[in-house]
Amino acid sequence: MPGGRKQYGPVLSAAVFAILEIAAIIMLGSSSSIQATWLKGAAHRTHATLWGSGEKVRNYFTLDRQNRALAAENVKLSNLVRDFSQRELAYRESRLYDTLVGRYRYIPASIVKASRNTQHNYIILNKGYEDGVKPQTGIITTNGVVGTISHVDRHFSYGITLMNNKMSVSARIGRTGPAAPLEWDGRSSNGALLRNLPLHYGVEKGDTVWTSGYSDVFPPDIPIGITGEVRLKDGSVNDVKVKLFQDFAALRYVIITENLDRGEIASLEEEGGI
Repeated sequence: MPGGRKQYGPVLSAAVFAILEIAAIIMLGSSSSIQATWLKGAAHRTHATLWGSGEKVRNYFTLDRQNRALAAENVKLSNLVRDFSQRELAYRESRLYDTLVGRYRYIPASIVKASRNTQHNYIILNKGYEDGVKPQTGIITTNGVVGTISHVDRHFSYGITLMNNKMSVSARIGRTGPAAPLEWDGRSSNGALLRNLPLHYGVEKGDTVWTSGYSDVFPPDIPIGITGEVRLKDGSVNDVKVKLFQDFAALRYVIITENLDRGEIASLEEEGGI
């Protein structure tokens, strides 16, 4: 009998080993299913994260194109609104209105280069004569006056900005105030001075300053800024500080504006000996 136990011992050991192997395989299969499920879920989470990050990156790099499209759309809307306003006023007041105010064309542009740290600051735009840009046209934004175009190349144009001590803009306080030259204060990126206002004209802090319409470059009634401190000059006139709506430190997109009646007006001035 002892010999028999020894004889069956290896058989029993092999059987136990086989049972354990089968159990291990079953457990491994079950474990693999759990692992596969977990890995599949993790893969989905990773893919979603990467896709979301990719969308954020794509959205970031398409912001410039979207901004350009919005700028172009704003110009179209400005053209429509101004055209409608001029037609309506011309109809209600007289045809003389259209002659005095003029008709304007608008071209959206982006800033290629701009200086801000001198007394003679300039701006270079990404539109030239192939885009219809001409010298002696205005540069504006929805926040006010930027400058004037002085030189035009095929694809680019060069101009001086309001942050230049050689430039002034005809402006007025309120809708019916007297016209006076508006100039850069020479210091800040959003500061200007409205010069030589008559003493008898009362100026209150917080009044809106507008383009006067007495220029053949800029359309009338563009809001420019808000009045601040009033200073007496030479005992005879006042200079008024103006906080500009347009901060030149944040300037990126602009609108080039052309008075379509400028040539006719210039001819009349020449004939009149002006």
